[in-house]
Amino acid sequence: MDKDESGRTDAVAEALGDRRTAALAELTRRVAGLRDMSEHAGTSDVLLAPLTGPARRKWERLARREAEDWVFVLTDDDSTVLAVDEASEAGLRDPAAAVVYPEVHSRLVSWWLVHAWRSADLLADTLDSMARWRIASGAVTARAVIEEAGALVDEHRAIVEGWRIGKAAAEDSVQRPALVREALAPVLLKAGFGSRMENSHADFQATNVLTLVKKLTRETGEDRFPKWYDLLSDAAHPAFGARIAYATPAFRHESKAVMVRSYARSPVSLTDGRSAQSLEPTVALAVADSLIAAGTHIVDLLDDSLAVVDDFGLTTSAATLTRPYLLARLPPHTGQPRLPLRAREMVRLRPSLGRGGARPAMSGRTARPHPTAHSRPSDLSTRC
Repeated sequence: MDKDESGRTDAVAEALGDRRTAALAELTRRVAGLRDMSEHAGTSDVLLAPLTGPARRKWERLARREAEDWVFVLTDDDSTVLAVDEASEAGLRDPAAAVVYPEVHSRLVSWWLVHAWRSADLLADTLDSMARWRIASGAVTARAVIEEAGALVDEHRAIVEGWRIGKAAAEDSVQRPALVREALAPVLLKAGFGSRMENSHADFQATNVLTLVKKLTRETGEDRFPKWYDLLSDAAHPAFGARIAYATPAFRHESKAVMVRSYARSPVSLTDGRSAQSLEPTVALAVADSLIAAGTHIVDLLDDSLAVVDDFGLTTSAATLTRPYLLARLPPHTGQPRLPLRAREMVRLRPSLGRGGARPAMSGRTARPHPTAHSRPSDLSTRC
């Protein structure tokens, strides 16, 4: 059959209806734009480990031998240290900022890119499944699209709130970086390491997917998400939903003694020889409708999230606080003027181990966090 620009055959377009077909075509266009802006991007992120006891003493010994400057922050009782090497001249003048901002910025960008890549893949695969009337695979990926949308809603809102708190803090050389890390590091840590696999860490349990679906429902006001997710979950497994994916609705004899259901690889219509009426493909419509609703929200939210990442980079000047960096090569978020290139420079901090050179004493810059930012010695451990 002839195919339209989105690859859907006339039969598929007829089965979906004009409204769904137009919405899927628009989503296809937006996904192509998301893929264009993120496909060839790349970055590295940094995770700083709080050092105490023997680990801290080992770092101090190594730092004395390295031909590099370190910047570090200490808890008020000097028991825990966060340290990073390769600070720029600006970073050496502002050690608390140099420790906190490049790390958090690098993790924000990797967080955004992973969501962008995963979303683009899932959306493109589901759109392709609809175009080819591959309802079985479409149900699996549409279900994953709903989960991805729920996760993005949950994490985006937490990051927005964390950055709101951090940005509102006074521009103190120590207090603001401490508050920023306190607000954002736990969110990024759970987003990056949360899991429900066997033996996963008890402190980093991923949010239950049904909770994510509820949050997506509240965020969008679309109360069909739970029903869609329920049907798609059934269709994603060898269960009733999978059995009816390529079936027509059941026809029953008026006596209710006989029920007939027809199966076909393509959309099915009922004809009397003069006209035809499409038979509602229950699972296919759930795939299409959930894809349109969740996919549109994902693309909108990714645009909003990128604006937050940009704002963090510009406000903190994170890219200027470290010497080595990697370009993320991301275009500006939609509807905004192009940002200066340095706003998208990403941090790549090299480990200092394994490089020779003796130093007469440990090289470093010490910034002691304000008591309100680090109220107890364990704070750094909980925020890394």
